[in-house]
Amino acid sequence: MQCTLHDQHPAAGFVRSIFFRRFSGRVPRFLLLALLLLLAGQAWSGEEEKGDGKSVFLVATDQLDGTGFARTVVLMVHFGGRGGTTGLTINRPSNLTLEEAFPNIERLRGNDDTLFLGGPVSSQSVFVLLRTKQPKEGMKRLIKDIYFAPGHQILSEDIAGESRVFAGYAGWAPGQLQAEIDRGDWRVIRRDPDIIFEENTTDLWQQLSRRWSGNWI
Repeated sequence: MQCTLHDQHPAAGFVRSIFFRRFSGRVPRFLLLALLLLLAGQAWSGEEEKGDGKSVFLVATDQLDGTGFARTVVLMVHFGGRGGTTGLTINRPSNLTLEEAFPNIERLRGNDDTLFLGGPVSSQSVFVLLRTKQPKEGMKRLIKDIYFAPGHQILSEDIAGESRVFAGYAGWAPGQLQAEIDRGDWRVIRRDPDIIFEENTTDLWQQLSRRWSGNWI
């Protein structure tokens, strides 16, 4: 059974209204290759990461102003080849606490952590990023001690460590993200994954946009 936001819950409509556009085009081969090499080594692999231990993020450029992805920062979670690419928007807090979003989960009663809007796909489904030294079976290791898990597995369990809960995710069909990067909609950067759990994400987009001026870092 998957943990979801009810159709009539205020969070469901709020999440759906935030995201609404997709794009098309082509990407230079060298840029696609660089992206694939980084993602292939870490996302969903469960293996010890190589290199500097940084994660891959998409940072929206000004070209996405006025769209559902304006000023977003997206953590790349999975590159699936024919299955497309998925990520979680890490700087879109909702106006709901976890207690408000999931009133029927006893463990979350009194929990005032914020529910984040991961993206427009499956906006009623819930996903969790965790930083823990004690992962449980079924969690997918992303990098270092950071894991990804569907909400139905995690929300009712006590797990030592830090967590962030997302409604929905960002998804691209095969070739779609390539087109958006090629058009200049996104900058692709590598950063320490600690930024995933920053308490205040309000200025995250501005910080990354000022620091990185190229499409690939």
